[in-house]
Amino acid sequence: MKTLRVGIIGSGNMGRRHARAYAHHARAELVACCDIVPCAAQSLADEFGCTAETTFDAMLARDDIEAISICTIEPAHLDAVLKTAAAGKHILLEKPMAMNMDEALEMKHAVEDGGIKFMVAHLFRFDQRCAETKQVIASGKIGEVVSVNCRFHGTPHQQDRIKNSELSIFVFRGCHGIDLMRWYTGSEVVRVYAESLDGQLRRGGYQSEDAVFCLMRFASGAVGSIEVNSHVPAGHPTAGQSSMTVIGAKGMVEQDLNTPWLTVSDGNGIVHSQGNQKDLWFREEVDAFVHHVLDNGPNIATSSDGIAALEISLAAVKSARTNQPVDVFT
Repeated sequence: MKTLRVGIIGSGNMGRRHARAYAHHARAELVACCDIVPCAAQSLADEFGCTAETTFDAMLARDDIEAISICTIEPAHLDAVLKTAAAGKHILLEKPMAMNMDEALEMKHAVEDGGIKFMVAHLFRFDQRCAETKQVIASGKIGEVVSVNCRFHGTPHQQDRIKNSELSIFVFRGCHGIDLMRWYTGSEVVRVYAESLDGQLRRGGYQSEDAVFCLMRFASGAVGSIEVNSHVPAGHPTAGQSSMTVIGAKGMVEQDLNTPWLTVSDGNGIVHSQGNQKDLWFREEVDAFVHHVLDNGPNIATSSDGIAALEISLAAVKSARTNQPVDVFT
């Protein structure tokens, strides 16, 4: 049985989630990890039985590694992607894809020129509840999608790993919702209008707004709204609220992403459906990546998906800054 041998750059919380998922996969082997903090890499290596390399270059030079999970902070994504592509290794890249559009496009060109298989870790696409919602929409059960509402509310500490990076909370966390909204509608956003709130996070030493509220119009005619904020207190039982409501011409789907189920309603009544739990999402994500690399399976979250989510997010940030609607994909 063919095994995908992988390395991880970035040995913090996200790197550990990837490592745990690889450890559970029958066709994946975690060979090595690295981090700019050597003790973090050694800790991950000790836990998962791999080698802690002293540098990323040393890890890329290994012939026994075929793919890399890039789990660094966002400002380090570009360099990691370019080096990994140049080394001829396939890439699973944590979201958001890049800090800006120039970086994202440079990544896209590098992996395409190098023939690298490249998947963006838009985690919720691999969540069974979200995949089922997509299937319900595709089946026609709720009719044509007319509106999508999304909330991603969290605590300030969820931005700790990017505390010193000038990165909008809407790019960092809102990309989850934006990606799902594009996926569910099967349509591109053509216009956004956003308002933001600024001050509390910056007073705490973070480099981001506190909240962004955004309205959007899709090419299909559907409308959408998304709220992203950091005002949830640290003592909240689920450290935030993540939910989506998809309304179609004949029914609707409600998702509370803090609970393991979704609700589908149409003219025939209501159905509750069981989903999976958070650590399993990463297993589904890693399984999709392994299947894509080893079996030429489908790429569930492409570079184009990552770029689209980034472009929409940046357009919303611009709209909030200028107090004007911003056209997208025109």
